Amino acid sequence: MARRGFAAPAQRFALLAAVQVALVLLALGYGCQMASARHVTAEQRLAAAINSTAKATRPVVVTITEDIVLTRSLPLILGPIVIKGGCGRRKCVVDGAGKYGIFQAYALPPLCSVTIENLILRNAAQGAVYSKCDLKLRRVDFTQNKGASAAEVGHGQASWHIEDCLFEKNSASGAGGALYVGAAGRGRVVRTTFRSNRAGQDGGAVYVYGQMTGSYVFDRVTLDSNTAGKSGGGLFVVGIASGAPKVFVSGCKFSKNVATGGPGGALALSASVDARICHTSIAGGRNAAKGGKGNDVALLDGNYHPQMTVSFCPRKPSGLSLFVTRVPKLPIVSQDCRVCALPQ
Repeated sequence: MARRGFAAPAQRFALLAAVQVALVLLALGYGCQMASARHVTAEQRLAAAINSTAKATRPVVVTITEDIVLTRSLPLILGPIVIKGGCGRRKCVVDGAGKYGIFQAYALPPLCSVTIENLILRNAAQGAVYSKCDLKLRRVDFTQNKGASAAEVGHGQASWHIEDCLFEKNSASGAGGALYVGAAGRGRVVRTTFRSNRAGQDGGAVYVYGQMTGSYVFDRVTLDSNTAGKSGGGLFVVGIASGAPKVFVSGCKFSKNVATGGPGGALALSASVDARICHTSIAGGRNAAKGGKGNDVALLDGNYHPQMTVSFCPRKPSGLSLFVTRVPKLPIVSQDCRVCALPQ
């Protein structure tokens, strides 16, 4: 009898907590899906946590412990959040069901930051992650997301860090089949694989709109079997006329990437860019461009100030298929290992 008397208050407390969560979810428009006040789905808990970011002054931490197939769009992320998978030896799945985007963050740094770890994000419509906040992705797999880039860092000052991730079989109707970057903050991709992604325009796997203040690092990245409808089958980077962002391609491997509608089967650089291609496998990787114009590398529209520069280390690869747009101010191509030290 003593045990039953002790359990009753705990049960009442649990029921009260469930009812409180239910009220929050009703405010979000999720409550109508609840079978009872005691039953709160993983999707609803995630939605409630995201909604709480609007007033958060420190990161909201969410641990997903089971797979989620979305039944409606999640709320917008408006503050700092950490979203982690906790499914033991495997990665939890968040599935867009072919109808919904998954995570969208629209606030501005430094008040807003998004960290996502140990998840599989798949089957999203119009992209799996869109962020104007600072973005960190660790051990995240993006698979079979369609419509827009699987991950996009939107315009603004956001920085981005992508580490130990996989982007596979994603497609976008525009540029950047897997990753699109338009933000001015610094960015880094480390030990990440882009495989079999497709873009309707430039950048079969990755498209970067470089800003003068930014530096962009691709460190030990594999780009394999990606396809662009225009140029840059693997990676496309465009600078701006008023400055030359630094682009580091270090210890990377490009193979079997295709630009079906333009130059640069593996890599295309456009306008003002200071590119450093160091210890990277790109020549002889069966990359292909339309008409054979730079099956490996294309340097496009380099007639800007400052002048486009491209440095190879330890040397320009033997057999490199290189295409250069014929303009009065040709890009400067050199061999220089002094420029290869990666920024911190």
